Amino acid sequence: MFQDEGYSRATLIRPGLEKVRDLAAEGQIECVLIYSPDRLSRKYAYQVLLVEEFARHGVEIIFIKSPRASTPEEQLLLQFQGMIAEYNEHKSQSIPGVGNDIKRK
Repeated sequence: MFQDEGYSRATLIRPGLEKVRDLAAEGQIECVLIYSPDRLSRKYAYQVLLVEEFARHGVEIIFIKSPRASTPEEQLLLQFQGMIAEYNEHKSQSIPGVGNDIKRK
């Protein structure tokens, strides 16, 4: 299990994420199990980039709280979830006292 406690999901530079990406590139994993798309990244563009990167290496991503995205409708839902996560990230940064209590690296 890889966790990036204390690191913002709005960045791609996180120790746990980097380790999983390395394992995928080395062909050492077949699947990545992630709670929800916003746990992969809070930026929609990064979510797309990472999903495509894992797919190039033959690694399947499974989101526990999202559909498998095997139909166009499920893919659209996954995209909306990514965009909403990014919106919420920006929103929490603009409200004093919300999201500022956590030291982000």
